[in-house]
Amino acid sequence: MKKAFYNGIFVSFISILLNFTFKVLSANFIDKASLTLYFTAIDIFTLTLLVLVGFRSSMVVAFSQIKNANTIINIFRAVIVIVILAVWALVIPFLKHKLGINIHYWYLVATILSLSLALYFSNIIAMYRLYHIINAVTIIEPIALLFWFLLAYFIFDLTGVQPLFIATIMSSFGVSFFIYSMSRKYYSSVSLKRPVFDEQAIKFIKNSFISTIEFGSGIVLLYMVVFLMLRYFSVSELGDFQVVTKPIFTYMLMLFVFPIFRFVLPELSKLISEKNIDEIESLKKWIYRYAFIVSGLFLVVALLFSDNIIELLFPVEYINASLMIKHLAFFFIFLILNAFQIAFIKASGAFLSALFIRLFGIVVLLATFYLIFNFYSKSVISVIIALVSSHILMFTVSFFIERQMFAKLKKESENN
Repeated sequence: MKKAFYNGIFVSFISILLNFTFKVLSANFIDKASLTLYFTAIDIFTLTLLVLVGFRSSMVVAFSQIKNANTIINIFRAVIVIVILAVWALVIPFLKHKLGINIHYWYLVATILSLSLALYFSNIIAMYRLYHIINAVTIIEPIALLFWFLLAYFIFDLTGVQPLFIATIMSSFGVSFFIYSMSRKYYSSVSLKRPVFDEQAIKFIKNSFISTIEFGSGIVLLYMVVFLMLRYFSVSELGDFQVVTKPIFTYMLMLFVFPIFRFVLPELSKLISEKNIDEIESLKKWIYRYAFIVSGLFLVVALLFSDNIIELLFPVEYINASLMIKHLAFFFIFLILNAFQIAFIKASGAFLSALFIRLFGIVVLLATFYLIFNFYSKSVISVIIALVSSHILMFTVSFFIERQMFAKLKKESENN
């Protein structure tokens, strides 16, 4: 798992570079209006598919606990069909007729089908803990996206949003085929049949939807910062965050925090179901060392070189973003440790507790911001302080919950 974890960081970095390359090329070859409509459509599709992403954690935990792939996968299949039909009926007409995307109707249908299929197979390999395939997909997906875009644009001479949607559709179908062909030897095929809604199945469905809301809450937390800046500060200050701070912060999350949910969560769910206390303690110590090293390096780079890096990569008017990055760097360790704690809590089956922690973080962010803004300082840094305060308090709450759950697990292990 540790090897896959470190490989995951490396391939995530490569994936970020490839995705950034796609954005640069598309910005140079496709007109701004078409590109804006495409990315808006993909964002809307992605948001509607959040329920499928939220299923991943609950599928991993449920499979570790009950080992019943038939029930889990068939329920997931039923949810996918419902989501696709809902998007087909409600979202696609909106994109076509209200947003005004000038592309044939069936391109949009193919997009939702291909994205859903790719998510389906991605969740399956996460459930079976096929880490090497997960890492391979992380690189193959942006490579396929670039290949099909360049092929459609230069070879077939397509323009507007058409080459963009073709690239998305073909790369997603390609990823699905790759996962299917590579993973089929690791598990038996699950026959398509009506799921049995017993007590375990109902618990799995409940945890899946709670996990979806919890995952969405983490996204809301970041976009709440955007809303507050849009409401109370200038366009220039919002630009510092949107153009510089948020992308850097998001890339740091993708590189060093998301792998915890991708690799550590499945391992924790297995170890917890086995009540393997020694391995859990070893994994926790490793994560703490990892958190101190990563956050320490980020802090040093932010304090010593952030001004120079921003001056090198961005116009001079974005230099104030360095102060935001420095504040975030001081508290990045809490994000990593909180991710591990949330992973442990979810791996223990306490999805509702994980959700309450996320919702608590949103309340803390808003309360802290308005306290600072109204009674202390109206500086834009008040939003950043509110963001880091929410993560610190989420870390504090999850620390005690994780500690309590681990003590209970240890006692159960000793009794057995």
